[in-house]
Amino acid sequence: MKKINTLRRTSGKGLGLMAKTGFHCPANGFWRPEDCSGDPVFVFEGSIMPASRGGSTVWYLEDAAFGPPEYPLPAR
Repeated sequence: MKKINTLRRTSGKGLGLMAKTGFHCPANGFWRPEDCSGDPVFVFEGSIMPASRGGSTVWYLEDAAFGPPEYPLPAR
């Protein structure tokens, strides 16, 4: 299993990542189905991309998470 990092979000249409339903997610972030039906869905890197409206679709990365956290995490 891949290690999941705590990351800072970055937005932009130039991110250019896409993934198909049933394949592993290439990056943490908010993903929108190609038909733009509904709100974006947050998917963790390494997770299986979900179906949209009960069927297979292509997902486009809308809002990604890159780099170190913007603020320190609370101590446990």
